[in-house]
Parts: sequence; C-alpha cells; structure tokens
Amino acid sequence: MTSSPSPVDLFGFGHCCADYLAVLRPFPEKGKKGDVIQSLIVGGGPVPTACQCVSKWGKSVRFVGKVGDDSDGRMVVQGLIEEGIEASGMLIDPTVTTARAYIWIDPLDGSRTVALDASRFHFPGEDELDVSLPAACRIFLADGRAADATIKSMKIARESGATTILDAGAARPRFREMLALTDYAIVSRDVADTFAPGATPEELARLLVEAGVKVAVVTIGERGAIYRGSEGVGLVAGFEVSEVFDTTGAGDVFHGGFVYGLLEGWPIERRLRFASAAAALSTKKLSGRFSIPSLGEVEEFLRQSIPR
Repeated sequence: MTSSPSPVDLFGFGHCCADYLAVLRPFPEKGKKGDVIQSLIVGGGPVPTACQCVSKWGKSVRFVGKVGDDSDGRMVVQGLIEEGIEASGMLIDPTVTTARAYIWIDPLDGSRTVALDASRFHFPGEDELDVSLPAACRIFLADGRAADATIKSMKIARESGATTILDAGAARPRFREMLALTDYAIVSRDVADTFAPGATPEELARLLVEAGVKVAVVTIGERGAIYRGSEGVGLVAGFEVSEVFDTTGAGDVFHGGFVYGLLEGWPIERRLRFASAAAALSTKKLSGRFSIPSLGEVEEFLRQSIPR
C-alpha cells in the first residue's frame, strides 16, 4: 500500500524546460548578427518559477512536470530540489527530449524573444499524473498546457477544497472547461489575442468571469494589473524600475507573489501590490530562477517605492 502524500501549501503542475538564455549586443535585426555578452542555462517554465518563489519565501511546495531522461531533464529536476521544492513525482519519460526555450535578451531594455523547442516532446496525458497529489494542497497552480491532465487535476483539487489558479499564456484546447474550474485566472493582456481578439484588458477580465472564473486578474505591464470578480473590481498600479536587465520570468514571479499573498490571507489589492513589486525586482537580474528577490527585498522595495 502506498502512503498518501504529505500536504503542501502549493502544488504546481505544468510545463518545465531548460532555458538557454543569451544576452545579445547589439540585438540583431532579422538577417543580421549580434554578439552574446552573457549566457546561462537553467531550468525554467512559468509554473516552476512561481513555485520557486513561494518556496524561497518559506512555504511548502511540490511540483510535477515532464522531462526527458537526459542532461537537461536532470538539470531541471536538480534545480527544483535545490530550491526546496518536493519533486519526487516528476515525470521522467525516456521517449522524449526535454523541452528547451531559447531566449534572446536585449540589454538595452530587458525585452526578450523566446522560441520553445518541444519538437521531440509531448505533454503529460491525464493518466500520467498521480491523482493523489492535487488533493494534497491548499493551492493548485497550473498553466493548462496538458489540457486533459490539467482538467482532471483541477477537478480533484476543487473536490479536496483547494483553491485553483490558472496561469494561461493563451487560450489552449479545452480552455473554457478549465475556466469553469478556476478560482483565480491570472493572465497577461496577450491572452485576448487567442481568447477574445480585440478585447481590452477590462473586457478580457469581464469575459473570463463570465466564463466561470471567480476572480480574473489581467496584467498590463508597467501599468500594473486589473481585477474583477467576487473580490470586487479595481486597478493596482505597477512599479517603475530603473536599469531593467531581463524581463524573463517576471510574469511568473508575479504569479508566485500572488500565491504567497493568498497563502498569507492578504486582501487582493495587497496581494497584487506585493506581486507587482516582486516582478519588478526580478527584472534586474538574468533568468527567472536566479532573479527571484528575497522577502526582505520585496518589503523594502514596497516601503521605498511609489506605484505608477
């Protein structure tokens, strides 16, 4: 008989990959060349980065994603473990090659261009995930890429009393089914491109709530984030940061900050302010993982900063 998993504050399920980051100067136009002035290979992915934030800030975290039985996959798993994340349920599939994200960064403004290579990879099916894991958490966070497995997990999490959070970069297959099972949808305004073309951030938030989400949060860059749903309607301003170096993972750090505030029982505006501050600070260093600020750094930044 297998024992039940120990309960955790956060269980994350989603895409993980090896990030191959290169800072280019000059950042080349199409058909031109540039020089790499700094590079880094590190584990990445939206949900893993959010999980690393929450773990760094003192909460218990478990993550499950799929990797290949290769050097990139071992690096991804080891990185999770080093950040204090329980990763024994990771799916190691010898038939796939761990996904890679090639990320090119312009140091002049921190903007990045991303190309995901999942050409020899396939996302987990609904029968690959240990169904006891979504039932053993306070908060369940997913990105929706493995649609069937995500929906099955969200149902289990909901039935166990967990809060469900969806971090979706686009309207993927079965997206509306996921929304109906989502307590908090935290998305960028770019989701409108695939879910509701032409919609403003305010309209996108309204449409997400109409689709079944309890609370919709739409991030709008330096302007901050708007929210709508059972916790009211509002705008929380973002923060201006000088010397932005790399915006990779800033949105994922935002998600981690929101989850942390939810675990702390903060009201939504405080959650969003904390998340925005953490995301702003994360743009000062290279990568998502190594740019995560400490709690002390976020708190000091909040004391000294004025929102936009």
